[in-house]
Amino acid sequence: MKNLIVFVTEGKQFFGEYALLVKVWVDNSLDLGWKPEDLMLVTNFEYEYNGVKSIIVGDENYCPPRPRSIKTTIVPHLAELGLVKEGELYWNHDLDAFQMNHFSESDLGLESVDLGLTDYGWRPGWCLGSVFFKESSKDIFALVKPIIFRNIEDENALEQLEAIDACSFSKRHKRLNITYNFGMRNVEANYERADKPLRVVHFHPHYRRVRTWDIFVLGKNGLNMPLVNERLIGVFKHHGIG
Repeated sequence: MKNLIVFVTEGKQFFGEYALLVKVWVDNSLDLGWKPEDLMLVTNFEYEYNGVKSIIVGDENYCPPRPRSIKTTIVPHLAELGLVKEGELYWNHDLDAFQMNHFSESDLGLESVDLGLTDYGWRPGWCLGSVFFKESSKDIFALVKPIIFRNIEDENALEQLEAIDACSFSKRHKRLNITYNFGMRNVEANYERADKPLRVVHFHPHYRRVRTWDIFVLGKNGLNMPLVNERLIGVFKHHGIG
């Protein structure tokens, strides 16, 4: 399995919190046993940290209407370049979706499908902040891409394909447990739905309006317990977060 991060931006650099979060991603992944060669960082600028060097793609991959959906629109191009290969599984996720505990391909159970998707837990719509895909899914992403470029969010674009069962979508995906994308809303109800231990926690450590750090790390939630383990907290604090 490959651990994929896509960050293509007009400014050609990691900005704001992402300048720290990319380092958290690298260090956290290595701490969990990922090999450096299995960490794929796709950018439109040069970057290197702790043995992980970016794979540079062209500026044409930037999606002005929906910059946050580039990780979805770029998949067909990565397949064309041979960076997405047949027989390999790719975990494509946001920089603020942090792996907290180890999981393997066999845990996901995606042998007979092309895509592994999570919903929001508290509502059934797809959440594309953490997606598992194979090279064989490139036709689905190719259909989604032009819809996104019409300024439609990638999640809604995928749901449009699902509604008409384009590319036999219903037979080619698996709905994964929320443990692989445990988000910031309705954490109490989602915790009940999630397989334990939580595999991936998805929150902005710097988000102050809702104080997500307090909710996830300090345990200021309806469960009265932290949702992030000490190992991951240590990675955050190593980078001055918290």
